[in-house]
Amino acid sequence: MEPTPIPWFLEHTSDVTDLQWLMVRTVGFVLLAAIVVRLIVPVMRKMLESRRQAIIETTEQVQHTLAETEQLRDDYHVRLERIADETALRMQEAVRESEELQAHILEEARQQAAAMIERTRRELKREREKAMAHLRIEFTDTVIEAARHAAARTLTRDRQAAMVNMFIRDLGSKR
Repeated sequence: MEPTPIPWFLEHTSDVTDLQWLMVRTVGFVLLAAIVVRLIVPVMRKMLESRRQAIIETTEQVQHTLAETEQLRDDYHVRLERIADETALRMQEAVRESEELQAHILEEARQQAAAMIERTRRELKREREKAMAHLRIEFTDTVIEAARHAAARTLTRDRQAAMVNMFIRDLGSKR
């Protein structure tokens, strides 16, 4: 039985020696290598160089973006700190204003209360004076009425005339 030929194995004919076959294969290999080096390697180098440049540019963009992001983060931290400081200052200002407003309102309330108390005192004094005047009038009316009643019982015409004369004399002496 004859061995099965290997399909990728190149066999040479019997009129070519092994050395000739080796030289033909070597020249073919050198030509193939020259073609690859001359035509394919430059194209591959260009592709690899463009890929390398793209990677470098992408890396630079990423680094630039990271730097910008870090700068933004730092800016936000600074802003947040400023906002916190401003908030604290505004809160202090609001507390101070509210304390001033409270003091102002309390002072106004004190003044209004004092004015109301003074008004009430004046009104009470007027009312007291009115009441006293009314009581005097009533007292006087009562005394006069009692005097009339008593005079009607004890007063005679002669006595009444003497009293009127005495009253007129007293009035004249007071003037």
